[in-house]
Amino acid sequence: MSNKNENGQELLKKIAEGDEKAFGILFYQYLPVLQSFALKFTKSEHGTEEIIQDSFLKIWLNRDKLEEVENVKAYLYKYVSNECLNYLRKTLRQTKTIDTFKTRHSDHNNDTVDTIHLNEINKIINAAIANLPAQRKKIYELSRLESKTIPEIAEILNLSPSTVKNALVIALKSIRAHLSQHGITFSILMGFGFLDKIFFR
Repeated sequence: MSNKNENGQELLKKIAEGDEKAFGILFYQYLPVLQSFALKFTKSEHGTEEIIQDSFLKIWLNRDKLEEVENVKAYLYKYVSNECLNYLRKTLRQTKTIDTFKTRHSDHNNDTVDTIHLNEINKIINAAIANLPAQRKKIYELSRLESKTIPEIAEILNLSPSTVKNALVIALKSIRAHLSQHGITFSILMGFGFLDKIFFR
């Protein structure tokens, strides 16, 4: 158990230093148990995908704190639990909208992967990025296309790191909402290899 804990700490250290491969290992290692945990709250595959995505996005954006974490599993569960509560609060306000989407999503989920082609997904992603306000688009492009860190982007644009981080979170949520409107979910992006490209760089 001690050796496993040491390996976990080494993984967190690498992630804190910006190692995307280590982050991918952490993501896929804990994805099954976290999905199962979130699904018990949401009773919705779409809601679970949203929760997992938001949780890991926040973990990545706050990766500088990971070296202080002693219990990796508890740390991840804390993020997912918070996002579950946020999701449940939102569904109370948007019950009719969520129910309509869930019904439509359930009807088309099985054949979405088969009917949406790679080029179409690319076009939809590019359109989502193009629709971002100018500053958010610039921040997103500096982060994803030029692999700049939040402090680097803040210096380039003469903004505070917190402003950059918040803008990036909002930009990613806007892109995800645009993709969802076209039936492109978290699992589809993962299947086509777009997940890292869009969200976790």
